[in-house]
Amino acid sequence: MAGRKHRFDHANDSDASYSPDDEYGEDDCFDKNEADDSSPETEATDIEDLSCDDEDRGLDVDVDDQIQLFGGNVHPPEYYRRAIEGFNDSAYEAQDYSDGSKLLLDACEEQWRRYCEVLGRAPQECFESLAASTSVRVLYNFFDWSLNQKVGKDGRKKRGTKKSSSLGTYWKVFRLVFQRATGDKLNAKMNRRMHKVLRDLAKKHGLSHQKRANRCMTIEDLREQIETTISTTKKSFKLGELRILAVLFLLLLAPAGARPTSILRLRFGDIRLALVRDPEGGPHNILIRFTLAFTKTYLGVKDAKTFPIPETLFDPSLLLNPHVFLLGIIFRHRAFRAPSLTSPEHLANLDIHPDERELPLPLRGDLKDTYIFRRAVKDLTGFKMSADKPITYQMIAQWIRRIGEILGLEFPTIPYNLRYNAANEFDRSADISESLRNLALDHANSNPFQKHYLGREVCADTWAILRGQKPQQALIRQACSTGHSISKRRPTDLTPEQAAS
Repeated sequence: MAGRKHRFDHANDSDASYSPDDEYGEDDCFDKNEADDSSPETEATDIEDLSCDDEDRGLDVDVDDQIQLFGGNVHPPEYYRRAIEGFNDSAYEAQDYSDGSKLLLDACEEQWRRYCEVLGRAPQECFESLAASTSVRVLYNFFDWSLNQKVGKDGRKKRGTKKSSSLGTYWKVFRLVFQRATGDKLNAKMNRRMHKVLRDLAKKHGLSHQKRANRCMTIEDLREQIETTISTTKKSFKLGELRILAVLFLLLLAPAGARPTSILRLRFGDIRLALVRDPEGGPHNILIRFTLAFTKTYLGVKDAKTFPIPETLFDPSLLLNPHVFLLGIIFRHRAFRAPSLTSPEHLANLDIHPDERELPLPLRGDLKDTYIFRRAVKDLTGFKMSADKPITYQMIAQWIRRIGEILGLEFPTIPYNLRYNAANEFDRSADISESLRNLALDHANSNPFQKHYLGREVCADTWAILRGQKPQQALIRQACSTGHSISKRRPTDLTPEQAAS
């Protein structure tokens, strides 16, 4: 869109184009506490320009709202005169960040404070000296000092920084901390010099330039992940319902290719079920529609997206049937508005009116704002489902990683493996356009997909293509997936000797 061109002339070199949520790794440069609502594995996103030159401009504006806003008399004129005189501009000077972003910014600021203590100077004084100079000596030594910190709070050993990309992330975070403290950005000359500083520090500390593998979790891998989640005794859950929710999370994340936190924030009010008539004359189908209202909002609130999932009749594998697990949760909490719908048998007895295509199956209104994926909390008798505390990204990520270890995978399993798979399958599908793929992935254009999601292991039998032979695509996809290295012989726990050392 032409209206977007004026926003960032140099988007890759702009603080405003960066969100701390953009990049995430397992490296640990700053001491930080876990944040329940942090969702640190996302990309920066855009909102549409408010300016519009279309001749249809304003057609979606509610005229009644405008009349009430501009022609109403809710307050007398003196109210607005006093409001202007007492208006606080400072509340609108700072950038809004998610809880996860604030966690990183606060951790970086605390690291800067500790570094300034080493120098015997005040943190704000050091910030101001940076603003007045183009020398990088203070910043070079700050990041060098940070990379040398091996022990964190309370004597806790830090994981340390292992990748140069993490160092780049910390530099971007620091720039935002500087801007928050001084109200101004670091000058462009210092920013350019810091690129060489970061390269030198990465070389000095032996940081890897290899990005995190973006391997896909294929449907075959997903089936084994779910089967292991359900059957293993090596991973316990505080409540059996959490085990079911761990599976349901995977089954909703897989077809949507959504950001994991948007799935974890699903409420009962975001789910709609209906008994749908098959236009091809088959049996009635239970259709799930779920709306992802919680998405990354770094540059503004986005339009919610709704994904439909029809029931797979005569499914050979119930492990890959989200209807089974979602209906199990709904029946468990008696969530249907109709009190008589308490089991699958009752659903089987329903029919659609002859003149209609769907029979809505509404859920209870009092559960509208209740999270589906809730954590367990302890009470006097044991554990129960929390009424309002959702499962955090850290919790679900630890569960998925542990199941992957039990399954015998070589590389750590992360929720984003399913998002990578959806992105690449959407890209290969003739039924999904590029625009629809970007919409599903919540990308403004194709650049994030090409940079972060397109598999860096070429998932194609290029040799067969060159020789004019039939590609062995099934074998290639398996070789490029997370499950290519499954081995039940791979150790999953420390030996007694290792644990004792």
